[in-house]
Amino acid sequence: GARQAPDFSLSGPDGRTVNLASRKGRVVLVNFWATWCDSCKEEIPALSELHRKHGGDRFEILAVNIEEDAAQKVPPFVAKHRLPFAVLYADRKTLDAYAVRGLPASYLVAPDGAIVRRYLGPLDAGKLENDILTALKRRPS
Repeated sequence: GARQAPDFSLSGPDGRTVNLASRKGRVVLVNFWATWCDSCKEEIPALSELHRKHGGDRFEILAVNIEEDAAQKVPPFVAKHRLPFAVLYADRKTLDAYAVRGLPASYLVAPDGAIVRRYLGPLDAGKLENDILTALKRRPS
C-alpha cells in the first residue's frame, strides 16, 4: 500500500493551526516552497487556478513555507501575490518527515491519507490536475 502522509499541525500568517489528519476524506496537495525559490513562484498561477477550480470540501492546497524567518518573509509575499490557498510555516519535524531536500516538492494525499504522488521540481499543471481528479474518485478503503 501507499505510505501514509506524515501528520503535522502547523500554523501560518493567520495564526490558525492546520492538522493534516483532520483533512481525511479530502484530497490534499502539500506543497513545500520558499519565497526565494523561483520555480516555486512560477507554480503560483497554476496552484491558484487549481484552488479556484477544485478547492472546497473535497480538495485543498496546503502551501508549507520552509524558511527559518518565515514569519517575516511570508505575510508580505502572500499579500503581494494574493495567495488564495492556505499557507503554513514548516517545523523541523515536518521537513524531516517529508524528507524535503529540494524545492519545490509537493505531495498529493488521497482521502484515505495515503501519499499517491510525489512531485519534485516544477509542477506540470495538466498532469497534476489529472492526478487530483483521479484521487478524488478513489474511495477510502
